[in-house]
Amino acid sequence: MSPEHIRPLDAETLELFARKGVRVGRSASQTGNENGVKVRRVTQIIRDLSKTPFDQLRILDLACGEGVYAIEAALRGAKVVAVDARTERMDEGASAARRLGLADLRFEKADVRNVTAASHGTFDVVLFLGILYHLDECDAFSVLKNIHEMCGQFVIIDTHIALRSQDRTEHNGQSYDGARMREHANTDAEAVRAGRLQASLDNPLSFWFTKESLFRLLSDVGFTSVGEFNIPREPLKPKNRITLVAAKGEPVRISSYPWVNDKTEDELGALLGAPSPTTSRKPGAPRFGAAQFAKSALNSVLRRLGLELRRI
Repeated sequence: MSPEHIRPLDAETLELFARKGVRVGRSASQTGNENGVKVRRVTQIIRDLSKTPFDQLRILDLACGEGVYAIEAALRGAKVVAVDARTERMDEGASAARRLGLADLRFEKADVRNVTAASHGTFDVVLFLGILYHLDECDAFSVLKNIHEMCGQFVIIDTHIALRSQDRTEHNGQSYDGARMREHANTDAEAVRAGRLQASLDNPLSFWFTKESLFRLLSDVGFTSVGEFNIPREPLKPKNRITLVAAKGEPVRISSYPWVNDKTEDELGALLGAPSPTTSRKPGAPRFGAAQFAKSALNSVLRRLGLELRRI
């Protein structure tokens, strides 16, 4: 890895980042200089987990705002595309990028709901920070699917979550728990909604997934591993906000426990007696016993021979 060093920025750019989000009021979390610890966390994750150095990375920053993450990555040599549907904050970031001579950073007005592999190509890393919890559930499903298709290595997600389930939504036969949150009144005019820079673009309700449901959704979309990151620390991060990394890879094949291969997450959970996403295991219900293990392992072997153990 290349050695770390600080790139000197002009006073106007530093001031832009120091007042990031402050216009919505100090009650908002992770605004102004407080956001510095999140920029450090995201940048550290990219440096630690990426298979390639910064100066060889292609990065997509969705709902970029002022573009501080995009600029930080571009300063390290990455080729970055930063998009946002609102230009009020993004224009300031684009001006900063021009002052800094960041020719490999492109800002573009675009709705994240319309950004796809067909429209923008593929990227090594996708940043999806502070936007998932502003989408309604239908858009959340489609956007995460699009991100999976665009993502070569991993996506970093920073989002609010529901600490308890209040609502449930369905997608592709799966149930996901969370809470619907009010963004705008149903009667608000389009211009009024667009003017609320820290709210959704137009949808009156958003859906905050519970952590468990969000993990399952990312798995269902096709990411092969998902983890929550807490270091570097964000001391003032609310309890209902988390940083996740979802990696896109090839599912492994296990030799030591071949019975786990070719089974979905739900099938494995059922075999192990774990509660399903929508129901709880009854007290005293049997877990995956030795006989079930043996039968499943034998089935794995027989399937390789084109056979199947009949139900007994």
